[in-house]
Amino acid sequence: MIPVYICDDEAAVSALLERLIGDQIMMMGRDMGPLQAVNNPLALLELQRQAQVPAIYFLDIDFPGHMSGLELAVKLREYDPRGFIVFITAHDDMMFETFRYRLEALDYIVKGMPRMMAERVNACLESICERMMNEPDGKTMYCTLKVCDTVRHIPLQKILYFEAVGIRHTLVLHMDDEVLEFNSSLNHFEEKLGGDFWRCHRSFLVNRSRVSNVWLKENLVELDNGETCLLSRKAKSEYAASV
Repeated sequence: MIPVYICDDEAAVSALLERLIGDQIMMMGRDMGPLQAVNNPLALLELQRQAQVPAIYFLDIDFPGHMSGLELAVKLREYDPRGFIVFITAHDDMMFETFRYRLEALDYIVKGMPRMMAERVNACLESICERMMNEPDGKTMYCTLKVCDTVRHIPLQKILYFEAVGIRHTLVLHMDDEVLEFNSSLNHFEEKLGGDFWRCHRSFLVNRSRVSNVWLKENLVELDNGETCLLSRKAKSEYAASV
């Protein structure tokens, strides 16, 4: 199931979208839902951080007193880079802004004509279904973890390695552009992520696709960004036997 969200502060527009989207999902018979509607960006961010990704988002542009729909989309992209974003707005001169923000919006639908809105909404959902059907089955693309009170969905290709620090089940996740500290264990992620990650040391779990060199004499594993992790004697023996 892929969640569907509506975020619009106009009750009439939100109700119309709920009906249009709900009817189309029912007719298509696809695994979409649940369908949820909220009237402000903060409420949507709270829902999204606790739910499955990727998701589908129908977003208004204007939220007086809150961040704009474009700013909301930027924040949504941090957690859901593969989600589908459709803008619903009364302004027909804002399309360029979606490109300036590099949001990769699926469509830009102008409010006001229910029949036209219905046609565009239907076209968007059909396009999403087609794209999802063309994706390879069973391919794990994300790692889900909880940081404080926030659930994060991290694309695997962004992960360099996990590092265990201290003695209280504290992990540090090293990524291309971010470092996160949270409570968990390497054993949990070693089992969860499977063969795509390598336990090269009791304190390090590295992304195999990001390893550039294994220095056996130095007992080090080098990542493609130049960072290094320790290599244990056990992992060193296993690696030497496999090459």
